[in-house]
Amino acid sequence: MSAELYYRDGGNPQGPPVLLVHAFPTSHALWEFQLAALGETYRLIRPDLRGFGQSPLTISPSSMRDFVDDLTQLLDQLEVSRVNYVGISMGGMIGQAFALAEPQRVQSLSLCMTTSAIPEQLPDNEDANYFVSKALFQRALATIESNGMEPVVEMCLDRWFTPSFRNSEAARRVGEIVRRTTPSGYRGGVAAMSAFDVTEQLVEIHCPTLVLPAEFDQGTPVSCSEIIAERIPDARLEVIASARHIAVVEQPDACNRALLSHLDRYAG
Repeated sequence: MSAELYYRDGGNPQGPPVLLVHAFPTSHALWEFQLAALGETYRLIRPDLRGFGQSPLTISPSSMRDFVDDLTQLLDQLEVSRVNYVGISMGGMIGQAFALAEPQRVQSLSLCMTTSAIPEQLPDNEDANYFVSKALFQRALATIESNGMEPVVEMCLDRWFTPSFRNSEAARRVGEIVRRTTPSGYRGGVAAMSAFDVTEQLVEIHCPTLVLPAEFDQGTPVSCSEIIAERIPDARLEVIASARHIAVVEQPDACNRALLSHLDRYAG
């Protein structure tokens, strides 16, 4: 059953529609640093996913398909038949699922700092405390049950930003977004991601695709994006330098240039 989503609809109302889908566990506000650059030309639709931001968790999602159905319902509501999909992290995972389930609705696809599968275990290396995996999520859930969201906020900021950016005002604002996520919303996102693996299906995606990893991302490292770019026909890979997982905040100018180059070519 689809959920009613809170969303912001801005930018150029006459421009090609761009659907900006946020990371876990944040909200539409994560895209703050893309609004001016993208909004001059494009209509920017920024939903809060089910259970995040101002979208209620009426029914907990059980898979990425639930998020896909929510977004499809939103586009129907807005009478948008085709969209340029831009997603970061979990938003990028949903983007892959969306392009597979609703190919006729995707004009172009931009997958930022994301992965095509959630593995069971942490890697046995120095990235073990950062790598997106079921084991990491379960550890975070246990922390939330014992101590609430605050330790998770700190964990996210440590994972998402380089040390030189970690204590910036922009990073602090991202921390506030995470802090407002409810434990139930967090659990719902974990449940939806736990079964995610579309790696072998990526060859079925045929829309113009940009894959955008960050140089120092330890959660979804460049190798995850390389797998995606190798499997989606004609996908283009561009690495954002000097950033960790949330490069759209840490290196917004570089991200915006890459996104605009892709959108200006394919958005229609």
